[in-house]
Amino acid sequence: MAFRRWLLALAALALLLALLAWGGGALARIRSILILGGGEAVAPRTSEVFQGMGFLAQAPRAGAPDFFLPTLEGQNHTLSQHRGKVVLINFWATWCPPCIREMPSMQLLYDKFRAQGFEIVAISLDQGNPDGVREFVQKLNLSFPIVLDAANDVKQLYQVRGLPTSYLIDRQGRVAAWGMGAREWDGPKAHALVAHLLSEKG
Repeated sequence: MAFRRWLLALAALALLLALLAWGGGALARIRSILILGGGEAVAPRTSEVFQGMGFLAQAPRAGAPDFFLPTLEGQNHTLSQHRGKVVLINFWATWCPPCIREMPSMQLLYDKFRAQGFEIVAISLDQGNPDGVREFVQKLNLSFPIVLDAANDVKQLYQVRGLPTSYLIDRQGRVAAWGMGAREWDGPKAHALVAHLLSEKG
């Protein structure tokens, strides 16, 4: 009788260990997913790819406000004309040293990913004569669109509090992430971030 109870106890212990092992794996799987606002699940790798560049990912994602601004050539430019592309909106000014430092690396990022559906729209907050902006663009040989927000209307629309400020817009025209401060755009972390956004399914 005692031997039988001993066998039952061993069986119960083995079952308990098996359940704990399965439960631990289940917990690990649960922890491998971050549930953010709106019920949208974001895998750790997705979160890390934004954090690696100092961006705050948005979940759920909301539509980015459209804008209508002139280019240096006097043409009208809107955000909505880039729908279907991943867009980096960058608020900057020629009097902002961090903005000036990050611009060359932004051009390199643009050169690398433009053919894959990546766009940059740099919104200058310089006021007055745009000649200074034009000279800056020519000096750095920038080829991505530069638009002028001299009245700071779009700055207020996007609640920009400091320069530079960047927003990442996904292919569906939604704000995927945003962040303040200059960044090194021509590096593995920036490449991984843009590649991730380009590969996202609608």
